[in-house]
Amino acid sequence: MKATSPGRFFRLAVFAPAAAALFVIISVFPYEYRDSDSSCYSSLSQKLARRPYGEWCAPQWGGHGGNEGLFFEHPPGIFWLPALFIQAGVKADRAALWANFVYLLSSLFLIFKLAERRGDSLLGWGAVWGVILTPAFLQYLIRANQEPPLALAVLAGIYGLVRLRDSRWGGWLFAAALVSAVMIKGVSAVWLSLPAGLFWLLAARNRKTFSWIAAGHLIALAAAALFEVWFRETTQLGFWSSYFAVQGGRSLGGAFRPLHAAYNFAWYAARILWFAAPWTFLLIYDGAASLRKKRPFPRDGFARFLLLSVLIAAVLFSLSDRKADRYIFPAYPLTALAGLLVFFKVRPKAADYLAKGERWFPAAFSLALVVLTFLRIFFHSHLYRYVRIWPQ
Repeated sequence: MKATSPGRFFRLAVFAPAAAALFVIISVFPYEYRDSDSSCYSSLSQKLARRPYGEWCAPQWGGHGGNEGLFFEHPPGIFWLPALFIQAGVKADRAALWANFVYLLSSLFLIFKLAERRGDSLLGWGAVWGVILTPAFLQYLIRANQEPPLALAVLAGIYGLVRLRDSRWGGWLFAAALVSAVMIKGVSAVWLSLPAGLFWLLAARNRKTFSWIAAGHLIALAAAALFEVWFRETTQLGFWSSYFAVQGGRSLGGAFRPLHAAYNFAWYAARILWFAAPWTFLLIYDGAASLRKKRPFPRDGFARFLLLSVLIAAVLFSLSDRKADRYIFPAYPLTALAGLLVFFKVRPKAADYLAKGERWFPAAFSLALVVLTFLRIFFHSHLYRYVRIWPQ
């Protein structure tokens, strides 16, 4: 691959024409929330936007779905950006979708940067193009769920750890990403803690990396403690005890059942196979070839780290009595990125085809997202189904 310097073009493509076009489309064309989570988070964000900032720690159900009282399902981080958009003048029922575009486009930027560091800008572009064509990206292109911001936090944290080799700011990025993950989805911040530990073990076993990982977790704990103080001063109640009671009661149903956990793991494996396709099929092919040739799998060391992170997280979430596609959402972009890195190792000449049209990538990328957004609106409005290869 021939290194180029289109970083500024990529930023232009992501944060200017693409973002502006998507914001306009979702503001102008009719769209109705159909999945319960998106409807819930949009509704609660609208209610929060009408309240003083000092009360933004304690969103209220306000009758949504027949529920009343304080929202203890998750920390309230998912509501803050949509509420800010509403206060800035965005249509109230579209603000959560604006926020979702911010999360997805920022995630694509980080995927570009992570892949670029494994090769050059062509590899970064290849990763971006590959990810936007996965079922997971297409399904979540227009949603208002917690999963895209959680995946963004995971990608940002991993990128921060990678950048630690060059600059201290990577450590601060990791800490900020971990705090964001905690405030968005509580204990699901383990999706970043696990890769952080693996990164230290496999890629950077040095004092600097360990210190920043430890410091990031201490900062996240401090943020959680400060949030508890804020919540108690606002409501005279404790947040984290209620949150853990809600989540623990739903996820832990008693004695450990090995067969049930094995079934859950197979179920999650099927989700990863589908939602990160077609790159999962390439990984299977390369894995079989690696067995025949007795070589390490996958060929790319960073891809190996990503897949091991996904595997450990999938095992952990399989122990719960509950399961859902969204619980392992970060697995989809991480697996797709791993598959794309392997693809360019297996087919290095693919970069030659990318090089021929690289200068057109910013415009083509923006156009592709516009077309996909229109298609997503149409199919959601008329033919929408959450496509699965294994029933709930």
